[in-house]
Amino acid sequence: MNANINKTKKHLSIVFATIVFVVVLILGITFFSVKYFKEITFEEKDFTIRTSVIQNSGNNYNALLNQLPKFDKFSPGERKAIKGNFEEKDFLNFILVDKSNVVKIADIRENVTEDFIINILQNNSFLKLTQHKGYFVKKIILEDESQFIIFKKLRYDLIDYIEDVSYFILISFLFSFLIYLIGTSFVDKIFIPVENNIKDMSDFIHNAGHELKTPLSVIDSNIQLIKDMKTYDESMIDELKDEVIKLNSLIDSLIKLSDIDLFKETQEINLDDLVGEILNDFKSKIDEKKITITKQIKQDITLTANKSYAYIFISNIIGNAIKYNKIMGKIDIKYKNNSLIIKDTGIGIKKDDINKIWDRFYKSDNSRNTPGFGIGLSLVKKIGDIYNWKTSVDSEENIGTKFSIKF
Repeated sequence: MNANINKTKKHLSIVFATIVFVVVLILGITFFSVKYFKEITFEEKDFTIRTSVIQNSGNNYNALLNQLPKFDKFSPGERKAIKGNFEEKDFLNFILVDKSNVVKIADIRENVTEDFIINILQNNSFLKLTQHKGYFVKKIILEDESQFIIFKKLRYDLIDYIEDVSYFILISFLFSFLIYLIGTSFVDKIFIPVENNIKDMSDFIHNAGHELKTPLSVIDSNIQLIKDMKTYDESMIDELKDEVIKLNSLIDSLIKLSDIDLFKETQEINLDDLVGEILNDFKSKIDEKKITITKQIKQDITLTANKSYAYIFISNIIGNAIKYNKIMGKIDIKYKNNSLIIKDTGIGIKKDDINKIWDRFYKSDNSRNTPGFGIGLSLVKKIGDIYNWKTSVDSEENIGTKFSIKF
């Protein structure tokens, strides 16, 4: 079971980290893609506008020379047209080569190779605006067959885009690994109640099986004795009946414990009347032990709950006060400072056992010889948790126990 839970926790952590990685990766790639295409579109528009002055020269050499002084400048209209501001580094490179491939004029401010220029001179595809090795390039053939080449380095090219995405993938992976570690800790915390419930269920099944087995063993033994003796023994029949009653009581308690979350109906309950009803139901046991009961609860004290479960809650505490009390003992029941206080003069509870009394089937050493299955106070705790009723316990061995319930 633990191995399966650990495997599930690991899978959840991996799935969580993977989802984070994929989402972050998609967002990052989308961001860099938008940035890349936006930059390309923006620079292409800029390049087109700035080279239009050359196109307007009519492919004439002399006209071209006249246009060169304003070739690398912007007019206000051009700035508005491209909707952007450029830094000084956003210059254009140009080279004018005659038909004999002799350079006439050149202004190249980038580190480009000779092969780069030769490739442009020999390839007429550059007559149209083209992206080439991180540059916008355009070639113009003048009327005297001279070639005027204009090129501008892209501020954000495909290589930059690939580098950014690669670094981002690496950072995203490291971030997702960190998320996996954090997620593992988070999942561990989430699974604590689940693991506790599984352990509780395992202990419950083990203890319930043990408690059910005891009366069944007695019944089986007595039936075997009757069979062997072949005679009717009334005491054995009575013992069988007692064990059946115990078995039925245990099963009834287990049903109450499992169904307690299902109730929804609530009503306003008069606390004094409810306590009076419980004491009346325990009258025979109170009289048997000659216990003195004092009750001080005002008639106007009420609580809102399901009456059956409010009865179970209070009757289990009062029932224990009677069961574990001394002959001619006392039980004091009063409502004070918004709390119901039930105090007895019974055998008490060891300090080490106080936190254990709420566990299913738990019985302290002092109470092992008394009837019961150790389910009552686990019912009290479960009902208290549902209604947010706070119960505190003070006890001293051989002096008594006090339960304080704040509704």
